[in-house]
Amino acid sequence: MRYKALELDKPLTYELEGLEIGVTSNCNFRCDYCCAYNRNDGQSIKAKEVIRILEELPGLKRVRLSGGEVTLKFDDCVEIVNYCPSRGIQTQLNSNGSLLNAERIGQLVKAGLTTIHISFNFTTAEAFSRYYNIHPSIYEKIRENITMFAATSVDTVLETLLYSETQDNMKEISNHVYAMGVRTHEIQNSIIMDHTGWKSIAAREQLKNAVSQLIVMKKEDTILYFTCMDRFMDALGFEEQPGVYFPHCIEGKKQLHLHGNGDILISELCHPVIIGIYQGTSLKDLYSNMPVPLAKFLDKLPCPALDALFPQGV
Repeated sequence: MRYKALELDKPLTYELEGLEIGVTSNCNFRCDYCCAYNRNDGQSIKAKEVIRILEELPGLKRVRLSGGEVTLKFDDCVEIVNYCPSRGIQTQLNSNGSLLNAERIGQLVKAGLTTIHISFNFTTAEAFSRYYNIHPSIYEKIRENITMFAATSVDTVLETLLYSETQDNMKEISNHVYAMGVRTHEIQNSIIMDHTGWKSIAAREQLKNAVSQLIVMKKEDTILYFTCMDRFMDALGFEEQPGVYFPHCIEGKKQLHLHGNGDILISELCHPVIIGIYQGTSLKDLYSNMPVPLAKFLDKLPCPALDALFPQGV
């Protein structure tokens, strides 16, 4: 199963095939755009409990481990990743990359990790430091870790947030991604998020220009994923082509998020909706006995990304 495989087919049925697990809510970065629910609240979930949950989900195809910064619980991550291949479950680690090193990368490769997913928004240590509020030296360390991962069998994916600070710098960012040996680049559309006061989104024309430029300059051995753009790609004149994809959002339809404090969430586009509390019970019947918040969400299917770009439905 390739990266984004679940999202490349438009979900027509509701069944749990992907589970994102917030192994920890703590993070060593301090960025404004953090999507973690209740971050730095000290809550976490142990590997043995995660594995117990997975054993009750026979149809699961993918597990994403996230945070906070997931590698703050590195040993738990390795234990979970090591378990999943025996079930044919693909594993993805969403990390900022700062706490990795050659030894840890080797452990994850040996355990059978499918995908490492790291954010990459800046081409200088200074800009990186301003955004994440941490020391500039961490930037080079992350780049070294990305380069090491790109040389392994693990699918290395870098994600760039498309917003006002990156919209005019996408070509340079793309060149840096390629230079580190990474051949899968995900570009996520930014949206306004009330829970952080985030307003720094890419305007419609700037977004269109940035995406068009990336498609034109794409190298043959590179794959581009434009996330949270499928619902307006036709209106902006975008088309899928070999190596260029506009994945569908599957949050709430085929994927849910289990937070370390026990909340079961739909976290589509950083707008978390709590649909229940995990209390040691199985998640396998969640769609046949649908909780009211989940049923309401699926009936409404909000689209903040579309509303931001086309506020009057234009």
